[in-house]
Amino acid sequence: MAEREINDGPYPELRIRRSALAHNLAQFRKLAPRSRILLPVKANAYGCGLETLFPFFNAENVDLLGVANPNEAVQLRKLGWQKPILNLGGFFRESVRHLFDYAITPSITDLWQVAALQQAAHEPCSVHLKLDLGMGRIGILEREIPELVRALKAAPQLSVAGIFTHFPHSGPEARANTLAQNERFQNAAQQILTTLNIAREDILLHAANSYSAVFFPETHHDVIRPGILFYGYYQSEADRIAFNGRFDLQPCLELLATPISVRTLARDSAVSYSSLYHVAAESERIAVLPLGYADGVPRALSNRISFGNHPLRGRVTMDQIMVGNATGNEPIRLLGDGVPSLETWGDMSESFSYEVMAHLGNRLRRVLVD
Repeated sequence: MAEREINDGPYPELRIRRSALAHNLAQFRKLAPRSRILLPVKANAYGCGLETLFPFFNAENVDLLGVANPNEAVQLRKLGWQKPILNLGGFFRESVRHLFDYAITPSITDLWQVAALQQAAHEPCSVHLKLDLGMGRIGILEREIPELVRALKAAPQLSVAGIFTHFPHSGPEARANTLAQNERFQNAAQQILTTLNIAREDILLHAANSYSAVFFPETHHDVIRPGILFYGYYQSEADRIAFNGRFDLQPCLELLATPISVRTLARDSAVSYSSLYHVAAESERIAVLPLGYADGVPRALSNRISFGNHPLRGRVTMDQIMVGNATGNEPIRLLGDGVPSLETWGDMSESFSYEVMAHLGNRLRRVLVD
């Protein structure tokens, strides 16, 4: 007898709308018509599922994909991605062989990496240079640029194909900081190109993440890197309200959960840990949904949010949540049309949309729809 799939049955389903992703990609192509688009697909494609979205990336003629580490890039290659992959987040010495084995473009984020790549290279290797011009995270510092250039001159197997930076501030309120950093980036890049005798047209400059891509065309350069906004989400609900009328992006996620149990509880009955909620009416129909904080529902939403006509009752647990006004065994929408936005989930949990998406658990059945 064939083994049944572990997801057999109507377990919670995360639907990713292909039409929303295509619409958002088209919006960015309009915003930056002279720039290529690098889609960051780190953290399991922002929680949407790298394997699930792979057919979309293939079909939509995406220029480049960006990952946080070589392991994510290897997964892409094994799925069949043939186009360039840029490893954005640095790498360990132990990962160098994977960069070559799987044709992953490395980012130089620390000086030691130049010699490590040169030593391992048996053929020419294209690299991008990451400059830290204010983020204070990873990347070559301005004072290190002369040493970087000397190291590159001593590494004939390495060919500089790109230079990039990352903005710590990029919303409209940070215009002065962002544009000042962008100018420093252009000056630093030109210094590197001149010293290494590289023609400007032979290199890709990129700096713009989601917010800088939509607000500051000065930062577009040769490549833009729309992350959270490509998936249709803003950093906060306030941003979504303030800006989406202008940019017309579509959220891509719909989360549906079918009750695994429906019960009628009498007045004063307690629900979930700590008895945070007690039934106030004579009785209440409670639906138990088979997902919880292990699947990405923030515990901070406990007893505070309503999914349409279904208020969350009591504590969010690891594997279940309970909602009121159960009417049967039909699926209940937790994300999507007619219920609080992903940005609202982030606000209510004192977090933001990035974290909520990244925490969507691997037990959710991911499906690319329409």
